[in-house]
Amino acid sequence: MVDKSVNAGVTAQQGFALQRNMALFVILDNFKDKFEGAKYFVSLEHLEDIVFCFLNDHGHAVKAETYQSKKKANGSWRINKSLAEIIVKILKTGKSLESDPHPKCPNYDHTLYFSTNSTVELETKVKNSSKGGSSETFSENINELNSEVEFNALDEKLKEAIKKSLNQYDQFDEEILSEELNNLRFLFVNLTRVNKEQENQLKGKLDEVFTNKINDPKAALESLFKIFKTVELTYNQKNIARLSDKSKQVCSQDINKAIDIITTKSKAFDYWREQKSAISKKIGIKPFEKETFEMKFTLAFELFKSKDETEHQKILSFVKLNYQTCSSYAEEDCVDELIEKFLYSNSSNLDKDTLKATVYAAYFESIYKTEH
Repeated sequence: MVDKSVNAGVTAQQGFALQRNMALFVILDNFKDKFEGAKYFVSLEHLEDIVFCFLNDHGHAVKAETYQSKKKANGSWRINKSLAEIIVKILKTGKSLESDPHPKCPNYDHTLYFSTNSTVELETKVKNSSKGGSSETFSENINELNSEVEFNALDEKLKEAIKKSLNQYDQFDEEILSEELNNLRFLFVNLTRVNKEQENQLKGKLDEVFTNKINDPKAALESLFKIFKTVELTYNQKNIARLSDKSKQVCSQDINKAIDIITTKSKAFDYWREQKSAISKKIGIKPFEKETFEMKFTLAFELFKSKDETEHQKILSFVKLNYQTCSSYAEEDCVDELIEKFLYSNSSNLDKDTLKATVYAAYFESIYKTEH
């Protein structure tokens, strides 16, 4: 079935910022427990605002987690038509995942999150006939103190009230969708409401997760944002959202590679700043050239990722093959050796300073990637 709504959000770039930020927040907030070392992909504005699909070694889906990410201008979410409309959409996503042709493991399951940075106040009042008709209130608040609640863990009276609100919504097919309620969860994500503040919060998360491994959280965050740029602007083909549509996926390999580069660059920068004088003297960087060298060195890490930059790729490959043959013990002496070896057997169209910065970056890229 063609669904034109699957592309409706593509024109609303502000919505993507929230979803991208929310996706990164979820990854960083659960990095050690769930995402580090896992094989997965994440999609934005595809089947759902955010979809994480965890894979086995054969690429088959083991588990999917979807996030309908909503912010509220003011007040809290309550049991009403607005919340019912969102939940119906979430449950439909669950049915779409079940029928999606992407290969799945026999024990595949999925979790459907209604995620928000506003409080969810679920409340219903029920008349108690045994107490003279007085009303009894049942409630559950999802907030920073109680951040995740399963639908099945709610009081039966609250579940009944939510189901009643869904039944009053025209697009709810109880027979088809009610079983997906077992997969529904309410999630409070302590993410601020303004994009700029969200970015500051994500920088803090990067620093929290990777401690002193990241030298420049702002540059690190920009590197992660770049990974999402292509999928943010990609339309679903023929208006049909498919889990297996690779054009909408950001893969864990790309995210991990970006994190590796970010942390490797930081280690290299730390060493450069500690040993700047010794390195400059050894590889012939004059005092007035140090700032330019540092800029070219920073850029090299990004150019290593581009297949179009054949010269940088050639240098990186050379250093990876030869860095272990260096006879020196100090880092700057090893870099000096590699520059000499490279120029002895290769020609380069890079100027002298760019070559030095690129070999230096390639050396740190090589030694720290081997450690992982």
